[in-house]
Amino acid sequence: MDKCKSSFVVASSKAAILELVSGAAQFAETVNVVALGEAVSAEGVANVYQLDDIGSSVVLYVGAVVRLIAEAAPELVLVEQSRNGRLLAGSIAAAFGTGVQTDVDSISYDGSAFVTTSAGYGGLAVRTERSSSTAVICIGSGLFAPASELACPVPQKLSSSDCSIRFIERREKAPQHTNLSSAKYVVCVGRGIGGEENLALAEQLASVIGAEMGCTRPVAEEEKLMPSSRYIGVSGATVKPQLYIGIGVSGQIQHTSGIGGSEYVIAINKDDKAAIFKECDLGIVGDAKDVLTRVTQLLRQSS
Repeated sequence: MDKCKSSFVVASSKAAILELVSGAAQFAETVNVVALGEAVSAEGVANVYQLDDIGSSVVLYVGAVVRLIAEAAPELVLVEQSRNGRLLAGSIAAAFGTGVQTDVDSISYDGSAFVTTSAGYGGLAVRTERSSSTAVICIGSGLFAPASELACPVPQKLSSSDCSIRFIERREKAPQHTNLSSAKYVVCVGRGIGGEENLALAEQLASVIGAEMGCTRPVAEEEKLMPSSRYIGVSGATVKPQLYIGIGVSGQIQHTSGIGGSEYVIAINKDDKAAIFKECDLGIVGDAKDVLTRVTQLLRQSS
């Protein structure tokens, strides 16, 4: 297979670095690593670069990382698909006057350009993209088998000294323990839940049946009723429970693409024309508060 001359891998975790190095080595003769956290090396790695203060914000190092990669002018840059990764990928791509290929399912190289495929429209279509210059590609876990880790030499340090932004403090976010991807039962709320009072009723139902709580994207990102780690859909979690209960969920494709693997779907909505009723096995038309109160009461009595 044809290979390009040079590539860079940009990632935070050891697992991500080893996977991306493995992928980059398939397409490039030389692989360089920019470690945003622990310095990691692997078979086939030529150079390892590391932030001079890994406890600081990656934002301070955008300029340093972009300059390093722009000066090296590699044909391929593989970036970990994370919040920091996407930030850096966008800046790196801008330096090369190109775009970022994201959420990819496959990569190929024809000797002159990299071609990626990814799911579009909630999995209803396949998007194919071809790089016009340096390819900057964001990749999630699992696309490549990890490379063999080797002892890491002293990494070359990247400095944030010329950055006009200063790191002041870090505050740890309270962890949100979610297990949506492997949950047997999921109770999901949409905008039609009707506020915090009804959300509490949905949480009671989930507690009674031992379900994980999920939500649609607007509930998390617009109404701030639940953390973003719990939203289900195209850019959120994908669930495959034995039982999915959607409460006040309209049923738009952006959400239903994330519940397609559910074995049994129950929908509760006061709008009898809601799209979710076309996707469910059992539909209940009614006010969320009334239905949740009665159903939870019956379940408690029967337990």
